[in-house]
Amino acid sequence: MTSPASGRRRRRPVLVPLVVLLGAAGVGTVAAAGGLAEGPPERPPRPPAGAEIDQDVFRTRVRDAVVHLAAEDSGAPRNAVLDVTFSVYNDARSSVPLDYLERSLLRVAAPGGERLLDAGRRWEHLMSVPGEGGASTQLPPRRTSTVLLRIKAPGTEPVPAGAYPARLDIDFGRYENHEDFLTGRHRAELVTGDDERPLVAAQVAVPVRKAG
Repeated sequence: MTSPASGRRRRRPVLVPLVVLLGAAGVGTVAAAGGLAEGPPERPPRPPAGAEIDQDVFRTRVRDAVVHLAAEDSGAPRNAVLDVTFSVYNDARSSVPLDYLERSLLRVAAPGGERLLDAGRRWEHLMSVPGEGGASTQLPPRRTSTVLLRIKAPGTEPVPAGAYPARLDIDFGRYENHEDFLTGRHRAELVTGDDERPLVAAQVAVPVRKAG
């Protein structure tokens, strides 16, 4: 006697490609280890030295970096200094202290990594807005200003021009507008990452020329 099952067509076994199985196993392994692996973080833009950097509150451009001899106010012998000149457009509706611009220069360093703006190091620096009536520490609103960053070695001993680096690596930060929930006032703060450190909006390599 023929059984009812013998009259039915036998279903062929479903063959799953080995590649699919291996791929699924691989995804499962990665998921078990804590999720899919993330790619390397994106590197900040590296525009040329003369390009304009959008810092939100400011639009900044490096115009020049030169080592030259400068006379001290005290009448001391002329010494070699490094002057970095910026063009900075202040987009705010009021004057902004230069401290905001200085904070946004996250790193000003020699190619070997030595930072030239960090406190306690062997370099001193002063940032100002030159003017006919004297230097200012304010960036006027809605206009482009020339900003001078002077870097020099402390003390009275002569410093040769060769002591300064032939290039500066400058990291620029970017501001964003924050509102205080209690007072309703707005303030500019540097954009930070998950580690609360300021993010680099652009990295610029600035050649340093020697005057004379």
